[in-house]
Amino acid sequence: MRLLLDARKIEDYGIGVYIRQVFGGLLEQDFEDVRVIHLRGKATLPVPPEKEIVAEAHNYDPREQVEIPWKCRHLKGYYYFSPHYIFPLLMKQKLLVTVHDLIHFLFPDFFKPQVKVEAARYFLREIKRRAAAIFAVSRRTAQDLNLLFSIPIEKIKIIYNGLSEEFFNLPPFPSPLPFPYILYVGNWKPHKNLPLLLRAFSQLSKKYPEIKLVLAGVERRPQVFGILAELGLEEKCLLPGFLPQEQIIRYLDGALFFVFPSLYEGFGLPPLEAMARGRAVLSSPGGSLKEILAEAALYFDPASVEDLMAKMELFITSEEERRFYEERGRSRSRLFRWEKALEEYVHFLRSLD
Repeated sequence: MRLLLDARKIEDYGIGVYIRQVFGGLLEQDFEDVRVIHLRGKATLPVPPEKEIVAEAHNYDPREQVEIPWKCRHLKGYYYFSPHYIFPLLMKQKLLVTVHDLIHFLFPDFFKPQVKVEAARYFLREIKRRAAAIFAVSRRTAQDLNLLFSIPIEKIKIIYNGLSEEFFNLPPFPSPLPFPYILYVGNWKPHKNLPLLLRAFSQLSKKYPEIKLVLAGVERRPQVFGILAELGLEEKCLLPGFLPQEQIIRYLDGALFFVFPSLYEGFGLPPLEAMARGRAVLSSPGGSLKEILAEAALYFDPASVEDLMAKMELFITSEEERRFYEERGRSRSRLFRWEKALEEYVHFLRSLD
């Protein structure tokens, strides 16, 4: 089998992990040939220069629709593997694509202008028509593909994501902060539902003023500071920004517990990472989260400030409750390993040849 791996999004937080683990693992297999597309001057996978295709156009850049097919025009008999459903439409190679979530179509009001949603819809229709294989990272994502685009379930290969071995192997770190804190890891996109978390925490902090909230990965921008000021949380919330993996582990190790209020996730790595580090997890059941976390998380109503506050207070006041979910989480997280995922990808890809 000959593979053409599009690694241009390797520096993205979510898809970047997927590229490093899955595409990086595919490079170590004995396929006939594997080439890698990467951005000039950016991180890439470890391949010799003759196996590289250096691109100027980012994913989502309209120029990619011409540049990538042109630079790959000489590669005959290859499968082009896109880690995302936006891809260069003029590619002549057979198409492999991974769909992580379909949030654009489930919450279209979160994505403006509407042309973004319609463009995404066009690409998904092309995938339905052209793809040699479609990978979904959860059963929920596969069901959404079937429901929204009438793609037969049997045409979709479900392979769960994994966790980096460091989440299991690194010894516990001392807390990076000198006070007790609750941790969230992610961004500030609308579906992450962070205003609900902040409102619940603003009530909680009146009873437990010594506890702070750390929002790792959240951008420091006016919209965020405006809500913090409105709720009087400027001194109660920390925004350390984007953190590399080892720093995330350090913040996880020091946290009282982990909270994840997202309305929808195609998979949901952050709460699973928290479980691997032995943190109790409070989570919304949105999207695939209940599928992935199962009975190892304590769930709350993502529309209820009162329910989230009550569940956070339970974890603060009951060490027994926290320990119960910490043990469940450790066991659950061990089921999700990149090594297992890679074996499934390799086995499936060989079946295409």
